[in-house]
Amino acid sequence: MMFAVSCAEKPKPLPAAQLIYVYPPAALLQQCKQTPFAGETFGDAVMALQVTQNELDICASRIDGLIKWQRDNAGK
Repeated sequence: MMFAVSCAEKPKPLPAAQLIYVYPPAALLQQCKQTPFAGETFGDAVMALQVTQNELDICASRIDGLIKWQRDNAGK
C-alpha cells in the first residue's frame, strides 16, 4: 500500500511533553506531633508513654495511608 505525500506538506510538530505532578491528600502529609516529656515521676512517665503511643498510632496510620495511596495511584 502506498501513500501519496507531497513535499509541500510539512509534518505537524508533536506537542511538548508535560509533567503532571500528583500529590497525596494533604491529610496524609501533616507533620507528626511529638509531645516532649516534662514529668518527674514514674506516673508521669506512664502517662507520657500513653500519649506517645497515641501519637505513633496516628503517624503510622498516615504512613499506611501514603503507602495505600501510592499503590492505588502507581500507574496513573
